[in-house]
Amino acid sequence: MRDYVKSRDFHRHMRSLLASRFQELGWKSQTGKCSFARGRRVCWLQISQHSNSVLGSKFTINMTQGSGPAGDTRILRRLNEEDRAIGKDLEERIIARLPRPDPDPEVEVVGEDGGTLLVKLGDLVRANPKQWDAPSDVWLPYFSKSDLDDWAAFLLPRLDRLTASSSSEMTDPLLWVQRLRRLTGLFRSR
Repeated sequence: MRDYVKSRDFHRHMRSLLASRFQELGWKSQTGKCSFARGRRVCWLQISQHSNSVLGSKFTINMTQGSGPAGDTRILRRLNEEDRAIGKDLEERIIARLPRPDPDPEVEVVGEDGGTLLVKLGDLVRANPKQWDAPSDVWLPYFSKSDLDDWAAFLLPRLDRLTASSSSEMTDPLLWVQRLRRLTGLFRSR
């Protein structure tokens, strides 16, 4: 039986896997949960609220950028078609190796027609191939540290592209004003 990774351990383990790459890209590690900052941007990992030691959990990566009301961006939406195909295959492998609950009782769920049906608890966890169709919100399933290792191996070579500045951030007037003030401050006598 594989050990389920709880929230605190998730953040600790993912920080150990991702921190050096984020730092190479100019991000600074933040205290607390697995998060990193660069300028006015903050990137952090978010765990699904619907998780437990029977079915596992899912996570995504958010980024707040600029000073406008744009808010959070789920950076996994930036995955290209090739990335999505690789991610979909990895998700299917991770789901396939999830341990079955013991016992594996039947639970009542709402079917596609709105009626109820009985499903084995272990069958509730399935790969979600539709999430890999662009531009969908992508959540990465995990149960154990080995699942997190696999997702980190998937994410590491893509972090530079996924965390690249968006065009709205590059043209944010408040950011440019701040940069200009810092630059002109260098030429003032003290």
